[in-house]
Amino acid sequence: MSRILAATSHSEAETLALANKLAMSFVTGDLLVLTGPLGAGKTVFVRGLVQGRGLTESMVSSPSFGMVNEYPGELPLYHFDLYRIKSPSELYEIGWDDYLLRDGVVVVEWGEKAGGLLPSRYYRIDFSILNETDREIKIELVQ
Repeated sequence: MSRILAATSHSEAETLALANKLAMSFVTGDLLVLTGPLGAGKTVFVRGLVQGRGLTESMVSSPSFGMVNEYPGELPLYHFDLYRIKSPSELYEIGWDDYLLRDGVVVVEWGEKAGGLLPSRYYRIDFSILNETDREIKIELVQ
């Protein structure tokens, strides 16, 4: 693993702005695995990525029940939330492998639950809650 970035966000607006700024750094085939506790800012980060790519961000929400939301555009973003899965094998039912091969960027909240179904190369983005408003965000390339 190699660390790419470590930042402290002092508000939801700062988390949104950070993701917005980084959005175009990710290219087709990139997988972003977001980890951290509930309320740490993972969905806010996804909203910033969608906004930064010029996609329709007003509709960004955590796809907990549908498991995946698609944000179409020139370079689409596929947003998974694995919070509710009990086994990585459930990912086969929604076409996990197909999404990883599509043109676009795949972002996965609770991605650690995918276990051995994660490819050998992906970005791991860890969110830690420091206090009521502050979050530590670390981005590492796993390969």
